Amino acid sequence: MSEVATPIRVVATSQWWVQVRGKNYGPYTMAQLSEFVTEGRIRPATKVSDTADGPWIEARRVVGLMAQTRSEAANENNEGANVFVHAEIFSGSWNAYMAALTSLGRICELAPGLWILRTRLSAGVVRNTLSQTLEHGDRFVVIDATRDRLAWFNLGPETDVRIGKVWNSPLPEAKR
Repeated sequence: MSEVATPIRVVATSQWWVQVRGKNYGPYTMAQLSEFVTEGRIRPATKVSDTADGPWIEARRVVGLMAQTRSEAANENNEGANVFVHAEIFSGSWNAYMAALTSLGRICELAPGLWILRTRLSAGVVRNTLSQTLEHGDRFVVIDATRDRLAWFNLGPETDVRIGKVWNSPLPEAKR
């Protein structure tokens, strides 16, 4: 039995598309794809194409795309962070979610659905890694207590607006 070699694409195009769960997204620049790799949104096996309709190849086959891994770029200073993760998982994704969470660093469950995670990764990378394991209706929030960062998944557009109004809003004057 002979093996067919998967083609390797040299980065010569300025537009790329990404396929996630059978849906095509794009176009993106190579710089955007590289950022997605850094964030953990594109993994080596993620399908990409330089045309909207394919043919699709694994991201690892695009020369130079996977050069910087998410762990190298997530924290340039290589410092650890304390991150709180709260999840509500309604689908059958619990085992995949827990496997992904434990792969990110040391965890301790504080209450059902609430963990503290010690990691070198950013809140965005944690969110993107965990979100790849979940289905519609599942949701979670990631709070990086060390770096003062917040990331979430599937909370809805109304919650996005409410978070934006609170997270970096000015504090009221202190009463004397």
